Amino acid sequence: MKNRNQCYALKILFVSIVCFLGLAGCTTPAERFASAAANFGFYGFSLNSGVFDHQFYTNAKVTQDINKDVLHVYLDGDGTPWEKHQWLTDDPTSRTPMILELIQQDKAAAIFLGRPCYQGLNKTSACHYKYWTSHRYSKQVVDSMVKVLKLWLNKHPFKKVVLIGYSGGGTLAALMAPYLPEVQTIVTLAANLDVEAWSRYHGYKPLPESLNPAGIALNANLRQIHIAGLEDKIVPAQIIESYAKKQANALYLPYAHFDHHCCWVKEWVFILRFF
Repeated sequence: MKNRNQCYALKILFVSIVCFLGLAGCTTPAERFASAAANFGFYGFSLNSGVFDHQFYTNAKVTQDINKDVLHVYLDGDGTPWEKHQWLTDDPTSRTPMILELIQQDKAAAIFLGRPCYQGLNKTSACHYKYWTSHRYSKQVVDSMVKVLKLWLNKHPFKKVVLIGYSGGGTLAALMAPYLPEVQTIVTLAANLDVEAWSRYHGYKPLPESLNPAGIALNANLRQIHIAGLEDKIVPAQIIESYAKKQANALYLPYAHFDHHCCWVKEWVFILRFF
């Protein structure tokens, strides 16, 4: 009997340890994103555009900048719309929130503007998986992001805005810029600036409900900086270079030995000097 009880106790202990380890790894991508933002000391809140909820994070400089001179607005990439390019993901939020590491290095007033249905908002009533797949760059998404940013700027009237977009966030930056007169500069990092060419390159189905920045000539007064990694296999540098060459006031910055993820965090403090 004693041996049986000891075996039972050991079994319960083993199961408890397994459950504990499982629970430790069961946080969602949105929860990990929020935890990373909190660790950086960013202030988080959400705003509704009238259609979608959007997650914001701000650094301390936003409230410290009395003159409200220049604001950096960061837009994240597509995250993980699909698991292994086969199954729709329930939460498209970035698994590795590199965008927050970029903001952490920025000494200017800076905010993170989340996309519809990301950062844990995927269960809200307006959301549908199409907004992180076929409609990821759609008019509905762009309009909502423009509107919610205008709502925030009405309460925080910064004179100049720099839109900074990583990957698919750069796509949205280029699409949003014409509707935001405060924007004087856009900076894209490893961005999908030609949606059709990108789809052909990967052999993906077209995104007919998404807008394509390649078909839009931005105002010549708008300063553009488009940064590419020459080893990037996700968004090839030639797509970014081709887009930049067709714009009136664009600087193309290629980085040798960089890919889609490496080594932008390490280099960001130096890239910030360009704008």
